[in-house]
Amino acid sequence: MKAKQLLDALLHNWPAKVLSLAAAVLLVLFHNMTGLEERTLSAPLEVRTADGVVPAATPPQRVQVQLRGESEDIFRMEEDDFQFYLDLTAHANPGEYRVPVQVRKRYPAEVFGVVEINIEPAEITVELAERATRTVEVTPSFVGAPPSGYRVQQHSVNPPEVEIAGPADRIAAIERVETEPVDLSGRTGSFTSSVAVRQGDPLVKIPGNSRVELEVVIEEQLALTTFEPVEVVLINLDGDLQPVGDLPSGFIRVQALRGMLDTVGPGQVQLIADAAAVDQPGLHEVPTRPLLPSGILVLRYEPIMVELEFRAVDGAE
Repeated sequence: MKAKQLLDALLHNWPAKVLSLAAAVLLVLFHNMTGLEERTLSAPLEVRTADGVVPAATPPQRVQVQLRGESEDIFRMEEDDFQFYLDLTAHANPGEYRVPVQVRKRYPAEVFGVVEINIEPAEITVELAERATRTVEVTPSFVGAPPSGYRVQQHSVNPPEVEIAGPADRIAAIERVETEPVDLSGRTGSFTSSVAVRQGDPLVKIPGNSRVELEVVIEEQLALTTFEPVEVVLINLDGDLQPVGDLPSGFIRVQALRGMLDTVGPGQVQLIADAAAVDQPGLHEVPTRPLLPSGILVLRYEPIMVELEFRAVDGAE
């Protein structure tokens, strides 16, 4: 009897009870949903294509991602926890295709309690073009310059060429590629450096190694200069003789490393007149020779001979 009474009580006005239970369930679900947090991320977008085709124009590089879930879950997630990509591998021919943005999680779903992932844009149109390759020359790019007195004597790139790949029309227009800029400021010696090859067009790639060895030979520059006026210095003159009047001056034309010439000071450049052969008063021609620091090449100097008048020193017999 008790069981029958209990059953009758449960079934009494059962439509109203079912509606009340459904309302309670919906209320709980609504409460849980309204307690969720939202977070927006900007994530990189990968484009996957078949071997014979490539994008003809630069597709979007990133997508906006809205995460919805428990606060402690969505705020400990990073963009690297997902891979967003366009899968065009099924399209082997050039043309225009609209495909959805797909997502792959790095971790199983149970690791993060994310309820919802919304991607904007959800679909993207990509134009595919025929993929082409070409071998082109690599030329070095320099910025700055060696200090005064130094210059780049030569440079070489190894390997001298690289293969590039991309849309056929863009590949056909490229004759050479450049390295990333190499700064020569302050360089006074030769050097070798590993340098990346610059990919100026984002649709043109270097399938293999995108670095080359750059060898630069820097040498000190030779310079020409003329020292003028140059003092004539008399040596080996008999002590009983002396020159009449002032000694003339001359010039010396030289070639040397610029840095060496910059260090030549006063008194280091002279014309030496050797009067060892002068043994009596009168007019005499005396030969001259240049005197400079070692390492400086004399190209020309004058006078080669100086005509000087000599007289006896007062009191000399």
